[in-house]
Amino acid sequence: MPQAGGVLRSTAQFDIRVAYSDTIDLATELMRLRKEIDRLQKDIASKERQLGDETFCSRAPVNIINGMKATVGERRIELSKAMERLGQLESAT
Repeated sequence: MPQAGGVLRSTAQFDIRVAYSDTIDLATELMRLRKEIDRLQKDIASKERQLGDETFCSRAPVNIINGMKATVGERRIELSKAMERLGQLESAT
């Protein structure tokens, strides 16, 4: 998505650009994105550890396992979008 005014917020299903009349603080937005990337990476790693645990998978209900797999997929999409946006902002500086 090309850079325009405002900030971009993303989920796995959609992106939304929030336009502000004032310019955004680039350093603050970069810091926010880095924190978001860190949070997403930790969340993905945690769920992947659980899904890789044979004991957990053998005891957890199927709907829980499927929900975790879906969540990991969504988080990976969000992570990809956040990393792309971070790259765009870093190259603009």
